[in-house]
Amino acid sequence: MSIKNKIIKKILKNNFEIRIDKFIEECLYNKDSYYIVKDPIGLSGDFITSPEISQMFGEILGLYILNLWLNNINNKFNLIELGPGKGTLLNDIIRVSKIRKNFLTNANILLVENNKILKNRQKKLINNIELKNVKWLNNVKLKSKLPSIIYANEFFDCIPVRQFYKKEYWFEKYIKYDFNNNIFYMNDKLITNKKILNEVIKYEKNKIAEISFKRRNIFNQICDHLKKFKGFMIVIDYGYYYPIKNFTLQSVSNHKKTHIFENIGEQDITSHVNFKEFIQIALDNKLKIETYCNQKNFLISNGIAKRKKNLLVKKSKKIKAEINLQYKKLTDLNHMGKEFKFLIVSSL
Repeated sequence: MSIKNKIIKKILKNNFEIRIDKFIEECLYNKDSYYIVKDPIGLSGDFITSPEISQMFGEILGLYILNLWLNNINNKFNLIELGPGKGTLLNDIIRVSKIRKNFLTNANILLVENNKILKNRQKKLINNIELKNVKWLNNVKLKSKLPSIIYANEFFDCIPVRQFYKKEYWFEKYIKYDFNNNIFYMNDKLITNKKILNEVIKYEKNKIAEISFKRRNIFNQICDHLKKFKGFMIVIDYGYYYPIKNFTLQSVSNHKKTHIFENIGEQDITSHVNFKEFIQIALDNKLKIETYCNQKNFLISNGIAKRKKNLLVKKSKKIKAEINLQYKKLTDLNHMGKEFKFLIVSSL
């Protein structure tokens, strides 16, 4: 049965409607759906991430992680990546960290991945670089009591959200299906649940809220783990701190924006991360906010300009132009430099 027909079946079972987050869950994470069986990353996929744009991104992050370990742990630890994709970022981090051999010998590498194709790519990469201390996890339920350095690049944005807005009263957006015209459509439903009303009242001034309870729970779970067993969490994603004026839910196919009702089960669906909420969760768990800034500020303050300069030495005009373009995509405020944020929290 197709993903579309599975959703229609659920709609029929749920009073002819389905919440947006349930719709996204079906599209992205259930059996045979987008993030489980597709290969979405890269020029041949639907979107491209910073590590795929340039090695500079992974090298700068890798050196930052190495310094975190040297200055705060310098012993056995967990190196955990959430959603490693093709393994490009991990490969860059491992390559630069080899300047201190004891980093990798002390690292217990854990990769949280559900996608079968990507997991096979990661395993092939690990075999090629002859790493043996690597395990794969299906979820973020961490059991090791070692201190951890956890990082996630474009992991939280694809966790499903719910959408709420206020006119005279608060409403939640649901999805229905028009059987006569064979189309999905949005429908507004009055909120009567007291727990949800108490939640959205926080957004009374803005009259719009996009909330991912699952995203919130995962981040809180990680913060709780760090509080108990020490370590750092690095979140890299597009998102915001100040209240949104419009919903951020979006879908992409073949590097072009689409409608979420197109290509059902065959395209990426994401939303912007509420970093203010993440910061508050970290503070509630008694963690320190080491850094919160945009991608441009993080990369430049950690030496990407110098790295670019070194890469340009003795290169052809064509290669130099490519490196300069990569640098611009990563750092320019009109590209990824502003929209993408770095949040780093710690218990050390």
